[in-house]
Amino acid sequence: MKTFTFLRKKGGAPFVFGVMLAGIAQLSHSRGAETGPGGALEKGAPVEQAPSFREADKNGDHYVTKDELADYPHLLKRFDEVDAGKTGRLEEHEYGNLVMEKSREKGR
Repeated sequence: MKTFTFLRKKGGAPFVFGVMLAGIAQLSHSRGAETGPGGALEKGAPVEQAPSFREADKNGDHYVTKDELADYPHLLKRFDEVDAGKTGRLEEHEYGNLVMEKSREKGR
């Protein structure tokens, strides 16, 4: 009960309001809100999630190829950049670099 008295006497309402706004902003950021042209939020913009290495490695050979990423065109754009050995297939650490580059591109 003393907390509520403090808020009324000391003008704590702006503080509480600020904390709530900060929480809302953090929640929006953590959900990966997509921005459109000019930085405005786009309603219903799809968030392209990258599959885990195990999910992407459909045939279980411990490599991910372009064919296995056919359902994820947003990852194929940077495939050749992270293929360090230029083998046409990504090892798990190279795939991690691909996902990291893609999230850096989105600004997350």
